[in-house]
Amino acid sequence: MMTDTVKIVKEFYDKSVVVEWERLQRHQFEFELTIRYINRYVKPGDKVLDIGGGPGRYSLYLAAKGCDVTLFDLSSANVEFAKEQANAQGVSFKAFVGDAREVDSLISEQYDHILLMGPLYHLLQESDRVKALP
Repeated sequence: MMTDTVKIVKEFYDKSVVVEWERLQRHQFEFELTIRYINRYVKPGDKVLDIGGGPGRYSLYLAAKGCDVTLFDLSSANVEFAKEQANAQGVSFKAFVGDAREVDSLISEQYDHILLMGPLYHLLQESDRVKALP
């Protein structure tokens, strides 16, 4: 069920795909620091679920590293943009549109690692944040 808050977030990201894509380009420190921590644990061949992965910056990086990546995001525009970027960069990953609170009912595979960064900013109720944990 899409609440007004979730609808607002979805509409924002559907309209702001390029802004979100460029945010990590403008703020390299955030991206590089996060990648440094990811590289400590994630190895080529690992299965990674990127919940709320937006336009795919981390998913693309991990796919290029040789990981089996699944991106899951609320915004259909983000998911389409991520697929286009993957195609342009010659990498591939699975990508689905959906609400992070319903990830268990939509994704049935097992993963070695799960990224869950973006949705936690927008899920204001603790019960909703718990639902986003697969």
